[in-house]
Amino acid sequence: MSIRNLLETWRKVRRVRPGDVARVLRYRLRWAWAQARYDLRPGMPAQPCSLGAALSRFPRWVWGGERRRLPPPFNDAILAVSVLPQGLSLDIGQGCMTIEAVDEPIVRVRAARQAPLPPFFSYATLREPQTVGAVVEASGTLLSVRTAQVAVTVRREPMSLVVGAADGDPLLAGLLVAWDDDNGWVRCPLAGGAQFYGLGERAAPLALRGRRFRLTTRDPEGYRPGDDPLYMNIPFLLVWQGERAYGLLFDSTYEGEIDLGHTHTGEWFYRTSGPEIRIDIIVGDSLAEVVQRYTGQTGRMSLPPLWALGYHQSRWSYESAARVEAIAGEFRARLLPCDAIHLDIDYMEGFRCFTWNRETFPDPPGLVAALRRQGFKAVAMIDPGIKVDAGYAVCADGLAQGVFLKMPDGSPVHGPVWPGECYFPDFTRPAVRRWWGGLYEDLTAAGVAGFWNDMNEPAVFGSPSLPNAVQYDLEGRGGDHREGRSAYGMQMVRATYEGLGRLRPRERNWVFTRSGYAGVQRYASGWTGDNASTWDHLRLTPAMLLNLGLSGLAFTGSDVGGFDGEPSPELFARWFSLAAFTPFYRTHAAKHTPPQEPWSFGPEVEAIARAYLGWRYRLLPYLYTAFWQCSQSGLPIMRPLVFACAAKAAFREVDDQWLLGDHLLVSPVLEAGVVERTVLLPPGDWYDFWTDERLVGGRSLRRAAPLSTVPLHVAAGTVLPLAPIRQYVEEQAESGLELHVYAGSGRSWLYEDDGRSLDYREGAFRLTSFAVQETGDRVDIYRSEEGQFIPSDSETTLVLHGGTVAEVQIDGQTGSLTAGKVVLPAMGWRHLRIFVTASPI
Repeated sequence: MSIRNLLETWRKVRRVRPGDVARVLRYRLRWAWAQARYDLRPGMPAQPCSLGAALSRFPRWVWGGERRRLPPPFNDAILAVSVLPQGLSLDIGQGCMTIEAVDEPIVRVRAARQAPLPPFFSYATLREPQTVGAVVEASGTLLSVRTAQVAVTVRREPMSLVVGAADGDPLLAGLLVAWDDDNGWVRCPLAGGAQFYGLGERAAPLALRGRRFRLTTRDPEGYRPGDDPLYMNIPFLLVWQGERAYGLLFDSTYEGEIDLGHTHTGEWFYRTSGPEIRIDIIVGDSLAEVVQRYTGQTGRMSLPPLWALGYHQSRWSYESAARVEAIAGEFRARLLPCDAIHLDIDYMEGFRCFTWNRETFPDPPGLVAALRRQGFKAVAMIDPGIKVDAGYAVCADGLAQGVFLKMPDGSPVHGPVWPGECYFPDFTRPAVRRWWGGLYEDLTAAGVAGFWNDMNEPAVFGSPSLPNAVQYDLEGRGGDHREGRSAYGMQMVRATYEGLGRLRPRERNWVFTRSGYAGVQRYASGWTGDNASTWDHLRLTPAMLLNLGLSGLAFTGSDVGGFDGEPSPELFARWFSLAAFTPFYRTHAAKHTPPQEPWSFGPEVEAIARAYLGWRYRLLPYLYTAFWQCSQSGLPIMRPLVFACAAKAAFREVDDQWLLGDHLLVSPVLEAGVVERTVLLPPGDWYDFWTDERLVGGRSLRRAAPLSTVPLHVAAGTVLPLAPIRQYVEEQAESGLELHVYAGSGRSWLYEDDGRSLDYREGAFRLTSFAVQETGDRVDIYRSEEGQFIPSDSETTLVLHGGTVAEVQIDGQTGSLTAGKVVLPAMGWRHLRIFVTASPI
């Protein structure tokens, strides 16, 4: 067995109960035999092979590691051409290809080793191709497909593609396609100035050039920087090249690989083990525009309930109702804001999903009600593995209805997970998804508010996953685990999300997931899995979250403090304060690790945690607006600095700072013992959030960063809405909203609704726009609004930063000041003019 496989198997074994070790090792042999006894060819059903062939292949699956694959020769030629309504169909030496415009800025390339191409199917893309009036030319040595925004030119022999914006230089110059016995390949020269981002969840820096990644899902049972692959497979690559941007969606759930100049510095490769190559090429003037177009294709998240943006406390596990209530009591007694407490697998009876351990959780509705009275939501873990147990109702019903994945001989596949031997539902079958969604009825009736779908790579102890020959429905098309693996977690959360929508049709239902595929943001949010309590993992966290956001999954976070290990007080304080400025804010820790609640590290760290929890809750109106923007445009909530200034090389690889929404720059400390750091400010004027110092951007500068401080800057011209500190989002506030205006010129938004229901879809929201203009000693703020929602906040006040208010006029009338704050009228105002006498800085 390779060293890597040996270590991976050991990591899987070491967390199970001692009595399960033999079961896990036996499953490894069963898995290897299942891999060896079936002949699996690309695009063909699994066929049992001879006993002799299986025996000869068996040792390789028991001991073997990954075989490094090298691309074949690329020397295809075009044999015949036909014109499609919006593109071309090509007969090439190794199969067939189509090039079609599916929107003005999007071209889809499909290729297969033999004609005809299979019927189009995608779990990632939602939109049907648009009629765009593509111009198609199919004569001479060059062929072309052009729209107003993208152009593809095809050279006949050897066949190659050149893709670019219609009005610019080529972006992909010389893209080649080839096949070997098992894989389809794409090869393309690598432009000198190109930089790569995205590809979902990677234990890698933000900038991906020079690296190689596998495209599949895997439970690594803990990971280190550089480990690959991880839990999610989102094969969307975002590229900045020259003065333009483009994206490549390698839309295949089959295992694959992408090499971004790792093997050969002058070219990139893509490999898929599936029967079809499919690439959606998306062009744009900016990275943000490409992300918007990509999420237009794959879908955008719905607005989550507001409480999900608050702080979450979790552990594997709070093992009794008494312990959960004690944790809740400590948060309220210590005035540490918190909205959710998570229940990991120990709340179940023997890890059986959709059950309760009645010895340790004797009254689930009573517990959830008690939590609710204190302002807490309960979030429960659900795994896909269903214990093999004829006396377990979910198992018995699943067997009766035939919902579980099967081997080619019709026997349900099973493998060891937390409950022991488990069956696995086939979530690629609509009837199974509906069955699964209905299983949440008792948990929702008990009042559980949110759900955590874990272990859905799918994870099986003792192996990388299920055997490749396992059969899937795949929406009636039929197939096996080679195609179903990367889709499994996404279709599980789809089943959960849709089921909750039927059970609670007027509420916003929140699900988060460990695994997913492109488009998973339609159904769930996510996190970065089982990280470690090390500075290396803290340093890795911003890059991982930024690339997930650029891949469409914006509502993400990390396990604060690290899941596995013991963080020092300094590490926990830095992680906790950093995470206040990430979309998902949760502390989580493994069994047998020390306590990891905010008070567990002494009074100094508790005070820091209290301060940053306070800022998290004060910033919720701003953060919620960023979530609304994401739901509308797909723009991530955490944005890399390359978004602000891609033209300058200094901004293209920065991943220890980020923009939170439109106007905040977050620059945390990510190393031990550091009390100041260099901050790279994007162009424009910025204010130090803590001191109000006004700074000129487009440069680097040193900023103080003691343990209690995350360097934070606000763009000039911002209207920053701040709420009063509350212990949970639905707590009645004693004061109203504050609008903090940072003198300068700019535009800001504030989105408001009830934070709970779906009424916003019917107009029950308020969207306020603020345009700020600074002219000498005067600051003008122009306000407009739309929507039918009327917030219940009490009096709203305005605070100016960057000067002292001498006089204020509200819609032409003299306004009032209280303790330096402008008191705003209860009803809408349109124009506020502030006269400034002096700046304090």
